Amino acid sequence: MPRGWRPQNYSVVVQSDPKVIIGAIVCAMTRSTPAGRGTPRMRPTFEVPLAASGADVLARLNILLQSDATIVGQVLQDHAVLQLPAARRTMLSPFLNLEIAERESGQVLKGRFSPHPNVWTGFMAVYVFIGMAGVVSSWYGLAQWTLGKTPWMLLGLPASIALIAFVYGAAVIGQGLTADEMYELRALVDRAVRESPPPAE
Repeated sequence: MPRGWRPQNYSVVVQSDPKVIIGAIVCAMTRSTPAGRGTPRMRPTFEVPLAASGADVLARLNILLQSDATIVGQVLQDHAVLQLPAARRTMLSPFLNLEIAERESGQVLKGRFSPHPNVWTGFMAVYVFIGMAGVVSSWYGLAQWTLGKTPWMLLGLPASIALIAFVYGAAVIGQGLTADEMYELRALVDRAVRESPPPAE
């Protein structure tokens, strides 16, 4: 069974109660562990064991991309990138990066969902800015405390932590809002894997 995100879960819950959908979003963005625990991920990943060769799977994926106008992408040697067409794409629409990886058990197709590179860069810039603001406010607050003044700038540290948590939560919610798009991209990958014949013995 493929590890990580399973698209069939989404096909069941997209029309369910909002609380169920939110729970499914969190589960979908959780990397499974032996203890069954995980943490929500801004860029969820999955791995699909391959019966066919990685080259054959990517070749089949390329054929499907040419015949399916609902998804566009590029296939280059041992990796590929899938996304929605520009007409359907929004700021929150996911990109799916795929690559062939070697494991002890054989080849696997490793996928990682991520936002548009510009959006991801913006998130990282916000993180860096908030983090630096927290560090500077902490230093200033310690200086106030050393001088015997009220260290009110120390409040900047918990405020920055709260803002980072807010941005992280916004990213998780944003991916949840595009769960159907993530399912669509993953479904095409599963089809390519399913339709790639294993090597003849």
